[in-house]
Amino acid sequence: MESFLNKRNWWIAPVVAGILSIMVTLVQQQWLPDYGLAALLIIAVALGSAFYWVYTLDKQGLWWALIPALAMVTLLVTGIVSYFTPKDASGSSPYGVITMGLGSAIMGYVLSHPGAKQVLYFIAIITLLVGILMLPINLVWKIIFIVVEALLIGYLIWQTNRHLKKR
Repeated sequence: MESFLNKRNWWIAPVVAGILSIMVTLVQQQWLPDYGLAALLIIAVALGSAFYWVYTLDKQGLWWALIPALAMVTLLVTGIVSYFTPKDASGSSPYGVITMGLGSAIMGYVLSHPGAKQVLYFIAIITLLVGILMLPINLVWKIIFIVVEALLIGYLIWQTNRHLKKR
């Protein structure tokens, strides 16, 4: 007997995880306002696991499901970093923004689809640039970090384009 959750019905897992996430958000906002990090943890794990499961069903045909799965990991780590690091005057954590940029770069590196790689590298460049500019450090260090970022991500883009031309 064929399983109910199979390649044809892959969409059920993300929908159920999405409904669970909405319920967790509503409960947290209504009755547990001090537990935002715990809610983020539950939501990111639920959605990330659902999309990773979709990816494992058909790694070639459903390759795109790895993007939201990795995005949930990135958001989870970003939320944890933002929660535990100092905030600027606006209440934002530059370290959280940098974590998101690093997560985008790592996602681009992990994915095998060239178009997705390029988009995530572009997101990483912008996010890291904003995070570095937000850091409460001397201008010289900001310039050094931006140059290092440009060199590293430029190298990744160059490698991606080089592998595309070999095909």
